Amino acid sequence: MNLRDKLAAKNAAIAAASDENRASTRPTDGGPKTAPGRLLEAMPMLAAKDKLVADLELQIGKLRQELQVASDAGAELGLDALVEIPGRRRKMTAEKYAELRENLRHNKLIHPVVVRKTADGRFEIVSGHHRVDAFREIGREVIRCVVIEGSDDEVTDGAFNANLMQSGLTDYEKYLGFKIRIERTPGLTQAAIADQFGVTPAMVSYIFAFDQLPLDALSVIEGQPDIIGSTAVAALAGIAKQGKTTQVTDAVRRLAAGEIDQSQAVKLAGQDATKPKKEAASPASDKIKQGKTTYCEMRRAKNVVRLEFKSEAEAERLHAGIRALLENESKNPSESI
Repeated sequence: MNLRDKLAAKNAAIAAASDENRASTRPTDGGPKTAPGRLLEAMPMLAAKDKLVADLELQIGKLRQELQVASDAGAELGLDALVEIPGRRRKMTAEKYAELRENLRHNKLIHPVVVRKTADGRFEIVSGHHRVDAFREIGREVIRCVVIEGSDDEVTDGAFNANLMQSGLTDYEKYLGFKIRIERTPGLTQAAIADQFGVTPAMVSYIFAFDQLPLDALSVIEGQPDIIGSTAVAALAGIAKQGKTTQVTDAVRRLAAGEIDQSQAVKLAGQDATKPKKEAASPASDKIKQGKTTYCEMRRAKNVVRLEFKSEAEAERLHAGIRALLENESKNPSESI
């Protein structure tokens, strides 16, 4: 082989090796060969990546919101940020409130106040008005609160339900709460209310007896809702239906003044005003003198005669004689003493 042939063979070998190298690096999957083609091929992957980032941002936003809710739910709120909405506060006697205040003065608050955030960044009290009052009186500046969400109706119902579970809630306050629910929901029956609040239909029926009382009597009860229960109210309502509204109102006023109890109020209201009252007989009293001093004082009221001696020995001495006289009288009732 001459030199020319050797050079040709060498060139052929180099070319074959170059072709083999290019073949090994060339795509074999039929994908795009150009840069624009490869970019178009990668677009779905880029879109999936963008969706993943968006999902992560959404999750982060939800977590931040949950953290904010959790922070609000156990927040120490300033008392000046709390506002009261009329109609949610339950009644409490002065004695009970004083006990609550002194308890909170010396002990940690166990039950946080329930509030709802307002549009202006303040918080309306849902439950816990007296706790807030007590904290203000004892000089505290913040109070532990639970922040809830809900519509006006949901919050109002929640406040009433919380109070309904309190044993100290008066029947009159239960009546107001049930009445609000019925006025807000036309067609709602007393049976449905009993089912919703987990009480007996009989209890609801007795509670709504407040509706049958005279307005003046209701005004008295509104000022002192703890003076009367639904059982007595149902009895007074029945008496009022008989036309004795004035007597019912007078009885409630005397009850509020502490002159009579509930059973006496019902009895007084039910009396027949047309019958003349019997005059109570004035007790007769006689004093038997022994010189300038009183030897014996004798009192009589209806069929009772009472003798009172100044000396116990004299009473003991005459006891047998009085007994003998009475025994003789019982045997001979027609004879005069």
